[in-house]
Amino acid sequence: MGRKNAIITGGAGFIASHLAEKIASIYDKIYLIDNFARTGLNPYRNISHLDAKKFILIEKEVSEVDFDTFKNIEAVYHLAATRINRCAKNPKEGHIMLANAGFNVVDYCGRNNIKLFFASTASVYNNPKRFPIEESDPCEPHTIYGSAKYYTENLIRTYAKSHNLKYAICRFFSVYGVRMDCEGAYTEIIFNWLNQIKQGNNEVTVYGNPDEKILDLVYVDDVVNAIIKVTEKWDNDVYNVSTETGVSITNLIKTIEEILDIKLNVRIFPENRTDIENKRIGSIKKLKELGWLDEVNLKRGLLKTWDWINDIKNK
Repeated sequence: MGRKNAIITGGAGFIASHLAEKIASIYDKIYLIDNFARTGLNPYRNISHLDAKKFILIEKEVSEVDFDTFKNIEAVYHLAATRINRCAKNPKEGHIMLANAGFNVVDYCGRNNIKLFFASTASVYNNPKRFPIEESDPCEPHTIYGSAKYYTENLIRTYAKSHNLKYAICRFFSVYGVRMDCEGAYTEIIFNWLNQIKQGNNEVTVYGNPDEKILDLVYVDDVVNAIIKVTEKWDNDVYNVSTETGVSITNLIKTIEEILDIKLNVRIFPENRTDIENKRIGSIKKLKELGWLDEVNLKRGLLKTWDWINDIKNK
């Protein structure tokens, strides 16, 4: 029969809650581990609809979990992470939540012959010399967040050699969509802009030159489909998850204006952050070879996100 249970760390979060739905039929039980550092005032909002008999929620910091108490685990999907700007303000906390947690997960999987999926990040790349960025390009992260993610990647590769660990790694670019972080000081511009437009405020603030800031925006459904593709193979490799299509902040604003039929007043201020790159566009050649395609284009993804914001906010 084989082992039939799985663990998702960060299980109450944005991407993980979509993944939980997607893999529900694969496992008998799925343990969702989350410390609710990113889920705001309503920490259960992303998972309240899930079957509590199949999905067992454990409220705990991943670095403190005794994974050896779990039984019949076939795979761990390690998605738990604090946010990049929270790491910059609280580096020790960030190290605990990312690097310490990473060791705890990798060591458990390595010692027990458990397959491991790891959600890494485009933040492992720094000052890329070419676009689109390929997985083989140099990784010299300049943030606590990127460094801790890359440390966990390398730890996984180490355990693959020493313990024959089977794994798959995805480096996510700019993920957005339904259930994206929407509370607290660390929400992203897409949510903030759409939400304030809903409130009747058509003024958006941009830091730095909006023509020079290039995002590779990938919708959450496509991200989850990428996870499914790489975990069908477990081929001990790393894959970018992006669209290979960059959009400037200027064009992002124009797209929002077009789909909502509004005119936005753009206020531009000097850049005040040093923890993010101005341009990130990822190659998806390797992922396409697995049969993956980004199916949700920017307009459709923004509309789906807009509908969700109008559904959940201020009822």
